[in-house]
Amino acid sequence: MLGILLHRCWHCLWVPIALIGLSIIGYLLLSYGSRSPSGRLRWRSYFIIPLAIVSLSLGWLAAIINCPPHLADDQRANRVLTGRVTDLHYTDFSMRMTIQLLNNDLPRCKVLISTRGCDYTMRTGDLVQWEASLTEIKPQGNPEEMDYAAYLLDGQGIRYQQHLPVREIVKVGYSPTLLTRMATTRQDISRKVFNSRLSTQAQHFVTALLLGNSSYIDKATRQEFSLAGVAHVLALSGLHVGFIALLIWWLLFPLDYLRLRKLRLVITLAAISLFAVFTGQSPSVVRATIMIGCVFASVIFYRRSVSLNALALAALIILVFSPSSLYSVGFQLSFITVASILLFADLPMAITSSHRWVNRLSSTVIASLVAMLATVALTAHYFHTVSLLSVLSNLLILPVLPVFMILGALFLLVTAAGLHWPFLDWAIDTIYRFIHWATMIVNGIPGSHVGNVYVNTTGVVLYFIIVALAVSWLYSRRYRYLLTAGFALVVLLAHSLWIDYNTPRRGLVIFNAFASTPLIYYQDGTGYIWALDDEDNDTAAYSRYYSGFIARHNINRLVLVSPDTLIQQDAALFQPPYAHLMGRRILAVGSGKQKSATADKPMQLDDIIVTKRFHGSAADLRKLYGFQRLVISGAMYDATTLIRECDSLAIPYINLADGALVITNDSIIPNPR
Repeated sequence: MLGILLHRCWHCLWVPIALIGLSIIGYLLLSYGSRSPSGRLRWRSYFIIPLAIVSLSLGWLAAIINCPPHLADDQRANRVLTGRVTDLHYTDFSMRMTIQLLNNDLPRCKVLISTRGCDYTMRTGDLVQWEASLTEIKPQGNPEEMDYAAYLLDGQGIRYQQHLPVREIVKVGYSPTLLTRMATTRQDISRKVFNSRLSTQAQHFVTALLLGNSSYIDKATRQEFSLAGVAHVLALSGLHVGFIALLIWWLLFPLDYLRLRKLRLVITLAAISLFAVFTGQSPSVVRATIMIGCVFASVIFYRRSVSLNALALAALIILVFSPSSLYSVGFQLSFITVASILLFADLPMAITSSHRWVNRLSSTVIASLVAMLATVALTAHYFHTVSLLSVLSNLLILPVLPVFMILGALFLLVTAAGLHWPFLDWAIDTIYRFIHWATMIVNGIPGSHVGNVYVNTTGVVLYFIIVALAVSWLYSRRYRYLLTAGFALVVLLAHSLWIDYNTPRRGLVIFNAFASTPLIYYQDGTGYIWALDDEDNDTAAYSRYYSGFIARHNINRLVLVSPDTLIQQDAALFQPPYAHLMGRRILAVGSGKQKSATADKPMQLDDIIVTKRFHGSAADLRKLYGFQRLVISGAMYDATTLIRECDSLAIPYINLADGALVITNDSIIPNPR
């Protein structure tokens, strides 16, 4: 892991190779000096040094090898590119495709292509050609927002993207691979599920749990499950793989009567391995498959199975072949949860009873508590919420989840065969309604969750240091670990207070967004949202999109500024398309309302925000208004012409495609060009 992180700072191939060579030499020297019993006793503790260096170098080398290559300007522009579609998603008015480049003069890499319009005959495995104008994916530059560029680069190995009309991408053949065939099969089965008589939400739930595609689950449902502390139910994980393994194991029980227990183990392992490949090889599924394989191998070869060793082996295999998985939220949550449960595996034995159901209940409660405490900082960091009743949610939902998966698997088989069993539809819908009802009931309990929680990376690291020291104290009972944990807790609290003290209480942010150009003015815990393009939005959507910013600035209430309204709050004034915020006079152009102004009566402004709906010129704006600078929306498909015009007319401007505009009491970021 350290080697993968080190690659972020230093991309150099020869250094890890040299370290591996030096480590091998060091290991041989240690082996030569420890041939005698006294030598082995003297040098035994030093053998960990070359092994640790080899491990670090292995992670470093794997990250370098798997890092997507950089393309020169002549390789990604003004030429025809050929590639294979490996992933395909449709939206209402566009397509998003991941394409593996196949040009002989280019390194093998993947690019992201989005289109204006849809071609519903396109499928994974198609060979396509298009005129290249690839651009490197950059972060949107919004405050406290997930780095989308890093997510694509680290999570999917994609560095470049292009947006073009759908008619400009041409199919030239069909050359599927095993993975694209499986992707096509998943899409075909998903299409049959969506054409079934299940309710829409149940269709999405079945597709997520049994086909590994959770993209259809809407953000509102994700938030509900996250607040209830059962977001892990919405995506394939070790829990679901365990259910599937148990189901297959039970179905193969006749093999025990034929004294073919090992064959039963091998078939079960092969089935869940095929399931992991079929569903897309997510880190949590691969982790569970490897750990189950270790347990089965120990039974087959009559060896003792150590769960923590199996977990470490799973992490090693995943990170060697996919180093970017280290940055995946699913990888982090999955391994931390399982590791914490394994480390505290003896705690459920403290509560014993003659009744089996009491022991099972206590084990579930303690495991849920341990998992919640182990991942609370990470979930707060990524999702900015902390569920306090996740134990109750798990007690209500987990017992019915295996039944849902069994019925869902049967439903997929029946649907794929072209049959329809009304009883299955009713049963699956009923169970899903119960699961959704349970999440709503838990979320409706006062104090069930805490929102607007902000924890940065330093806070997460400090929290895990405290957890590690607490675990060390539980195992060794040495109070120095407990005292050090208390000191780390004080540092964590001081760090949190320092962040809160240095966060401005009043400010203005114009966000860089793909669909619109939202403006948020915040003051004393209230945020005023102005959608400059007059898009249909709601406060719930913005609270999900900008949850990190809202949590960081402790915004407890959001107010949507409607197009025909007047809002005055202290020194802030909204009268769309005009506003007076942070001492600056602002006009948003693009919706057409600004055309009521004439050159006979010029208006003096500080900023003019040009939205994606603006089709005029900077010269026209200069005739109508006196202003200091233009703020150009990052949602514009092509702002090149407007930027060139600003340069030629010496008009200062800020291009939001380079990042959001942040104005606080004493600073403006970024500086206008």
